[in-house]
Amino acid sequence: MGVAKLKKAELYYHKSVHDPIAAALQESGACQIISTLEAEGEFHKTPAEVDALISCTEDKLADVRYLNRTLTPHYVDPIPALDRMLGERPDVTMTELAELASNTDLKALCEKTRAVEHEAGNVRLKLSEARLNSSILASLSFLDYPLSIFTEGTQTLTALAGNIKTDNIPALRATLSEKFSQDTELLTAPYDEKKDKGQEVCAVIMYVRSIESEIRELAAKNGLSLIEVPASFALTPAEEKEKITASISELEAEDLKLTEKLKALAQENMLTVQKLSDYYNSLAARYNGTAKSDETDCTMLTKFWIPVAKCEELTAKLEAISPEVELIFSDPAPDEEPPSLLTNGDLVRPFNILTELYSSPTYRGIDPTPLLAPFFWLFFGMCLGDAGYALVVFGTILYVFKKYKKMSLGVKDFIKLFLFCSVSTFIYGVISGSFFGNFIDSFVPVLVPLKNSLMLVDPMTNPMQVLGISLLIGVVHLMFGLLIAAYDKIRSGFIFDAIGSNLSWFFFIVGLCLMGVGMAGMLPAHFTQIGQAMAIIGAVIIFFYAGKEKKGIINKIISGFLALYGSTSYLGDILSYSRLLALGFGSAVIGMVINLLGGLAANIPYIGWLVAIVVVIGGHIFSILINILGSFVHPLRLQYVESFGKFYSGGGEPFTPLTLSHEFVNVKA
Repeated sequence: MGVAKLKKAELYYHKSVHDPIAAALQESGACQIISTLEAEGEFHKTPAEVDALISCTEDKLADVRYLNRTLTPHYVDPIPALDRMLGERPDVTMTELAELASNTDLKALCEKTRAVEHEAGNVRLKLSEARLNSSILASLSFLDYPLSIFTEGTQTLTALAGNIKTDNIPALRATLSEKFSQDTELLTAPYDEKKDKGQEVCAVIMYVRSIESEIRELAAKNGLSLIEVPASFALTPAEEKEKITASISELEAEDLKLTEKLKALAQENMLTVQKLSDYYNSLAARYNGTAKSDETDCTMLTKFWIPVAKCEELTAKLEAISPEVELIFSDPAPDEEPPSLLTNGDLVRPFNILTELYSSPTYRGIDPTPLLAPFFWLFFGMCLGDAGYALVVFGTILYVFKKYKKMSLGVKDFIKLFLFCSVSTFIYGVISGSFFGNFIDSFVPVLVPLKNSLMLVDPMTNPMQVLGISLLIGVVHLMFGLLIAAYDKIRSGFIFDAIGSNLSWFFFIVGLCLMGVGMAGMLPAHFTQIGQAMAIIGAVIIFFYAGKEKKGIINKIISGFLALYGSTSYLGDILSYSRLLALGFGSAVIGMVINLLGGLAANIPYIGWLVAIVVVIGGHIFSILINILGSFVHPLRLQYVESFGKFYSGGGEPFTPLTLSHEFVNVKA
C-alpha cells in the first residue's frame, strides 16, 4: 500500500552481453535507469558500442516516422481507433519484430514513397496554379478581347485589370473621361447599382502606353486592386477557359492516380511500418537508457531504481543470461530522493490517476490516494446522483470489459474508477428517489410507493436537508485533511508545529460546528459546552502560535488576530461543498425536463410515441455524458483545492521504468 519501497541497483556486466542485459532490463518493465556521473555535475560520455546502436536506431526511426507521417492519411486502419485505444492490437514478440526489420528495406520504401509524394506535390502545385488562373479568367469573362492586351499589348495600346468597389466606379470613370477621354476606355463586369452596392467587381482600363504611369497612379487612388494576368494568356477569356478547364481535368486525374498509388503503398506497407515503429522506439528507449551507463575497456555499469518486490525475479533473469553478472542492491541514501511508485490494492489503485494528475507524492511522503478515494467515491455519487444513470454506466463498462480483453492496466483502472463510482451513484440515486430524473413518477406510477419507501433525502422538496449534509461532509473532509497533516508532522518529529498549525484549527472548527448545531437544538445542550471549550482551546493555540516568531508584544498580538481572521477561509472552503447539492440537483432537474419533453411529444398524433422514445433516450444519454463530466471535475476540485491544500503538496518524481513501446502493437518480450 502507498509508495513502493525501492532499491538502488548497481549492475556490472561484460560488454559482450550488453544486448541481452539491456533487453532483460527493458522487458522487466521495473527498472528506472539512473545516469552515471563521470564527475560531479557532468554526465558520462556514452559508451562507444551504445552510441553506434543509438545512431543506427535513430536513422531507422527517421525513416519510420517519415513513412508514418506520409502514409497514415492514406491508410484505412482495419482496427477502429476506439478498439486500438482499448488494447485491441496485434500481439508481436521482439524476436518476430527483429526478423521483420531484417526483411524490410526501409530505405527503398522511403525512396519509392518520396518519389510518388514529390510527383504528387508537383502536380498539386500545378493544379493550384491552374485553379488560380481559372478564377482570374472567371473575373475577366466579360471581355471579348484577346488577353494578350494585358501581357503583350500592341505597339501603342495596353491594359490593366483589377477589382474595385462599385461605389468607386463612377469617380474613376469621371476622372478618366475628364483627363484622358481620347486615350482610355473603362470596361467593367456587369453589375446592378442597387443590389451590388459596395461589392467588388472586375474592371479593365485600356490605354495608350505613353500614359501608363498616370493610369496606374489614378487606378490606385480610386481603389483599384490590380490583378496579375499570367503571361501565358494570349487568347480570349472564353478560349483560355476552355484550355485551362481541360488542363485542370488532366491534372486532377493525375493527382487522383498518384493518390491511389500512395493509398496502395499505405495499404501494403502501413502494418509493417507500424510494427517497426514500436520496434525501433523500443530499441531507442533501450539504448538511450543504457547510454547512461559507465564503462571500462571490457565491462559496463548500469544503475537503476527497482521495486523491492522485483529484485529477486530480475536477479534470476540476469544470472540466466550470464554467470559473469554482478547485481548489488542498496537502500536509498538519506540525501537521495528516489522516484515514487504507487502500489495500492485493487480497490484503491483505480484512484491512483487522481493523485498523479495533481502530483506524485515524494518517496518518503504520504500517498493520499487511499485517503481521497472514499471521499471522491462519495462526492461523485452525490453529484451524478441518479440510479438509472448508474445502471447505464455500470452496464456499459461491463460490456466494455467483456469485449476488450487486451486493454492496458492503466486504461482498465481508469474505466474501473467510473465502475466503482457508479455504485455510489446508484446508492445515492435510490435514497434520493432519482431514477432517470422523475421517470418513475411520470411513466411508471405503480413503482412510486416502492421508490418513496427507499428515499431518505429529497433534494427537490427539501434542499436544505441535502445542503446541510453536504456542508457536514465538507467539514469532515477538511478536518480529515488537518489530521493527516498533523500525523505527517508528528511522525517527522515536529510535534509542536502539528499542534499549532493543524490540531489547533481542528479544535477550533469542530468546536464552532458543535456550538452551532447544539444551539440550533440538533444535539443535546452539553455538546454546546463541549464545542465552546474546544473552540476556545483552538483559538488560544492559534493566537499564540501565530506570533511565536514575531518580536514585540504588539506584533505578536497582531499576528494572532490575523491568524484567527484566517478562519474565514475555512468558511469559504466549507461552503464550496454546496456544489454537491447543486450538481445532484441539476442532474435531477435535467432528467425531469427530458421526461417532460418526452411526455409532451407523446401527445403528437400517430408518431408521438416514436418521437417520445427518441427524446427520452437521446436526452438522457446526453444528460449522462454531460453530468459525468461535471461529476468528475467538481469532486476533483474539492480534493485538489479544499483538501490537498491542508496536508499534501506532492512534488515527487514519478517512477518511469524502461519499457517496450505499445503504440500500434502489443510488443511482448
